[in-house]
Amino acid sequence: MSTEVNVSSEVQEKGKPSIFGFITSPVVQFEKMKSNPVIWGPLLLIVVLTVVTTILAVYTPQTQEALQQQKEAGIEVSSTVSMVTGAVGGVIGMVAMLAFTSLILFLIAKLGTGKTTYRQMFSLNLFVTFITVIGQLINPGVAALAHTSANVTSLNGMVGAKGAMGGVFNSIEIFSIWGLILTAVGLQKVANVSKAASIITVIILFILGAAISGVGGAASEALKGAGL
Repeated sequence: MSTEVNVSSEVQEKGKPSIFGFITSPVVQFEKMKSNPVIWGPLLLIVVLTVVTTILAVYTPQTQEALQQQKEAGIEVSSTVSMVTGAVGGVIGMVAMLAFTSLILFLIAKLGTGKTTYRQMFSLNLFVTFITVIGQLINPGVAALAHTSANVTSLNGMVGAKGAMGGVFNSIEIFSIWGLILTAVGLQKVANVSKAASIITVIILFILGAAISGVGGAASEALKGAGL
């Protein structure tokens, strides 16, 4: 009986990790990822979701207001052009970000005496990004349908702060935090990084993300104040 259980467990771990199964059983998918890190299926799904998110973003009140202001200033940009340029830019930016952040995770795993490959970290990053992209899809979707702000899943959706503080509050977002937790677990399961090192890593990533969001929020308010 014990032999049968071990064989069954071994077969399960050697199967392909499921991107949709990642929602309910991430640890199982991480175990499979160690021996079979998949890339193309999850990457294609993320690209499709990114395009859909970009299209929805055009119909949010914030984007429509910006397009109207441009029109009044004599710079008329159609919604179709905005969707196409946004989708292309979004996909290129997403792929570049995935490649770069996967490299960072790979280096962190190596520094943390973890045993891994770049392909494994890229696969891990894709699966975690799938979770965060769901949040990015929900926000403009709700905003477009309900005519609300496009940050309903973040703390700032309740607070409504502006400037740097608004950027920081935007970074405290359900799906982003979920993604950070999964990243910590993934580093332990896929790269054998210690629990302490993985937790420190995601805390640093969160602080950096909050700082970048804060600077972005402050810059956005400064541009608005300057009429740009």
